[in-house]
Amino acid sequence: MGTAFFSFLGVILGATLQYYFSRHLDGLRVHREARTKAYTDYLHCVSEHANPDQMRSSDDHELGARTADAKCRICLYGSPEAIAAFAHFERLGATMRNQGQQAAFTQMVAVMRNDSTISSNVAIVDLQTILLGVDRSTA
Repeated sequence: MGTAFFSFLGVILGATLQYYFSRHLDGLRVHREARTKAYTDYLHCVSEHANPDQMRSSDDHELGARTADAKCRICLYGSPEAIAAFAHFERLGATMRNQGQQAAFTQMVAVMRNDSTISSNVAIVDLQTILLGVDRSTA
């Protein structure tokens, strides 16, 4: 009788632990997806701001609202490192008119990338080339 009781208790304990671990992992997955979507939405808005003629944005007000929404979601879901990199970029003016701002933007994207994926790091120079193009004055 004792063996049956302990077997039953083991099954109940195992099922309970599996339930709580599954809920925890699902919560982490949902949070990561929300964070990645916020990062992606913000970068999409930056792209629309940079290329207004090539995007199908209905008006600047809507684009500004979508940008503000993405920023708020980054503040909610972003990692401390991503928020710090984002704040640094904002303090510099949140534009890409000079090399310091471009470097801050590229660093922010690198942090967001590392926060959203488990893949290996990429070179900042490669990201900057992809995001901003080649600086023709130094090439």
